Amino acid sequence: MYRVTVEHFKPAYRRGDLESTTEVEKVEIFKTRKSAKEYIESILRRQPSNKVYRNYHKGDERSYCDYSTNYTWVHENTGEKLVERYSYILEKVKAK
Repeated sequence: MYRVTVEHFKPAYRRGDLESTTEVEKVEIFKTRKSAKEYIESILRRQPSNKVYRNYHKGDERSYCDYSTNYTWVHENTGEKLVERYSYILEKVKAK
């Protein structure tokens, strides 16, 4: 069994300051690694190739893929320029 977690890295206002936050958008379970990768690739194929990052590992290690949108903002406390992005984490889970 393989789990794909979709995380959204986006801006949020906390105590009046514009900061960054990460939210888990969705968690999908797949029976095979191939079907999980096909799910991720079906989403990444729709994005511009210069905005997509892929890092698949062989075996049972975690794999990370993400794409960034064109939306950027400046963190009000640190002055760091941040980019909104969606991350897909593929990992093996034990079957119950």
